[in-house]
This record gives sequence, C-alpha cells and structure tokens, in this order.
Amino acid sequence: MNVVVIGAGGIGAFYGMILHEAGCSVKFVARGENLQYLKNNKMKVTHPVYTIEDKIDTYSLDELTQAYKPEEIDAIFIVTKAMATEAISKQLAHWVNKSKKIPYYISLQNGVENEDIMQKYYDKDYVIGGLTRLIVSHTVELGHVHCEGSVETLIGALNPNETNSKFLAALKTILDKTQTKTIICENIKLELWNKLIVNNGVNAICALLEEESGPLIRDEKTSKLIYGLMSEAAKASNAAGVNLTQEDADKMFKLYTKFQSVKPSMWVDKENNRDLELEQICGIVIKNCEKLGVDAPYTRTVSTILEFIYNRQRNK
Repeated sequence: MNVVVIGAGGIGAFYGMILHEAGCSVKFVARGENLQYLKNNKMKVTHPVYTIEDKIDTYSLDELTQAYKPEEIDAIFIVTKAMATEAISKQLAHWVNKSKKIPYYISLQNGVENEDIMQKYYDKDYVIGGLTRLIVSHTVELGHVHCEGSVETLIGALNPNETNSKFLAALKTILDKTQTKTIICENIKLELWNKLIVNNGVNAICALLEEESGPLIRDEKTSKLIYGLMSEAAKASNAAGVNLTQEDADKMFKLYTKFQSVKPSMWVDKENNRDLELEQICGIVIKNCEKLGVDAPYTRTVSTILEFIYNRQRNK
C-alpha cells in the first residue's frame, strides 16, 4: 500500500514507521525544521520493546502534490493538530480535482469535528475516522520519537459501503502485522466522542497544573474536577446526536483511573510554545453544551484560565 502520513510528530512518526516496517511505501509530509531534518536524516521510533529506524522520503505538502498524482497514493493519514485540518483538506481537494481515483483520507487526530471538515472538501465515501488509545508518544529530539503503551487503533468509515469496507479490511491486515491492535468500528463517531470525554477530562487540566494524569485522578479534590470535565463532554455529545449518558462518563472515568499516568499532548505543546488544541477539545464541549441550553462550568473555567495564563506567557 502506498501511504502518505501528513504530520511527522509523535503519533504521525509512529504510524509512518510501523506501516513502513509492515511493508508499505511511506512518505512523510512535514514542515519547518522537522521537514529539513527528515529530508537528510533517518527517523527513529523507540518503544520499550522495539526500535524502528530508517530514512523515509519526506516532503512539504506542496512538494508532495507536485511530485505525485492522486492515483499513485492509496491512503493519506492526517496526524496534525486539529486546527490544520481545514487548510489541508482544501489543498487535497484541489489536488484530487477531476481524478478518477483518489486516496482514502484517514484522520488520527484529537477532536470530533475533523471528519466533518474533511467531508466538506473531500468525497465522503473516502473519509475514514480514526483514533489511537493506550499510547503515549512524544518527540524527544529531531528525528527521534519515543512511545509507550500497547497501542490500539480504531478506524471506521463515515459513510460505510462495500468499497471502503474492503479498504478498511486491507488496512487492518497490514496493521495486524505490527505490534499493535486494530479495531474496525461501525460507529466511529461514538468512539471519537468517548475519546473526547477522556481528552476533555485530563488534557487541559494537566497542562494548567503541569502535572501528569495519574496524581490528579488519584487526588480526592482534583479527581472531582476531572469527573466534572468528563461529565460535561458526555452531555455535549447529545447536541451532536451521539447521545452519551452520565453512565458513559462514569465508565470512562473508572477506566481512566486504571490507565498508566500520562503527560497529555496539551502540556507538551505548552512546554514547546506551540498552539494548544483548546478550541478543538474544550471549545467543542462548551459550544455543544450551549446548544443544549446549559453551561459547561468545569470546562469553561479550566480552559479559560489555561488560555489566559498561556497567552500572557507567550506575549512576554
């Protein structure tokens, strides 16, 4: 399978390298110093039980769309921050215009609206929703990503049909060659919202307090804040027609108390002076609760304070 991975950060590098090791022809799309480094050097992914290292052809998105035709690519994984989804979708829509064969477009991002954005610009039959769980993966230095966890990948078509079902089965067969588990979901939207419950529960508060998830969820007082944040995300899903309940939030909270302590992506972004996915995580919860005529006080408070402090820090 000919695969493009847009975003060679923690998660993108991991998937690009395991797909490469499984026999796919992989191309990275990167930007800035990461792009320049990977054009001339190997990418290395380390895990407690394995290491993958090799030179992968790397391009900017402009370079890729000029060098290849859509017919030459089978699948494009978008593994960037969610705020980049619209710009990437517009550019890919222009690239595939009038092509008889187009690649499948697979999101492995935070948030629940990436697939909706993708479908605005791209044939909905070729849009695949996805998420990762049980993985912690961060860039250690240029060209080196370290990850931990057993890694599960959930994927599902937004508009299931016979053709994209065959593609998903073929992709699962490839991923099953790696040391990860892949699950094909009939209702990927439901799974994306379940992940948002967790993301809303821990991502912003860990970044705000600069503490890993484990100590916060074990502390009597901060655990109540996390529970409130998760409950608001479940409530917000009802405005999107997913209709999660308080029982679903309780289940995710209980499950998370058993997970390994992690340093969420928003805290890592804060440390590296990068834009935070506040709107794509917390903002979605606030917006959808407002549609239901209720507030999301836990989410609004944590995200507003984090945004204020971070903006003040960056403007110094």
